[in-house]
Amino acid sequence: ATWLGLAGMVFGEIFRKGALIQAGHNFTHQISDGQKRQEHELVTHGLYSISRHPGYLGWFWWSTSSQVLLSNPVSLVLFSAAAWRFFHERIPYEEAHLQRFFPAYREYKRRVPTRIPFIP
Repeated sequence: ATWLGLAGMVFGEIFRKGALIQAGHNFTHQISDGQKRQEHELVTHGLYSISRHPGYLGWFWWSTSSQVLLSNPVSLVLFSAAAWRFFHERIPYEEAHLQRFFPAYREYKRRVPTRIPFIP
């Protein structure tokens, strides 16, 4: 379990950091629910061609894998549930604004899954 947890954490960290680097100035921690920033572009290449939300996917794997590494089954279930709930609520809100800002987002969403379990 230790190696599996460590591998999941490394995967998650690389995926999350890679997504932040690829998004560049298009990434912010706050969802823009007002006006689209003039320089904001829709990123659909690289890791974003694998997952619509590669930063979230990386964080999900990192956080749950940390509990596998620690061999903590109770926290694994709790971390997984808390992370899933957070993303289950945040992603639809964020995507509503992305669809408003970028007409091409609807097709991108249809084509590219989140890859977070049970969040299409």
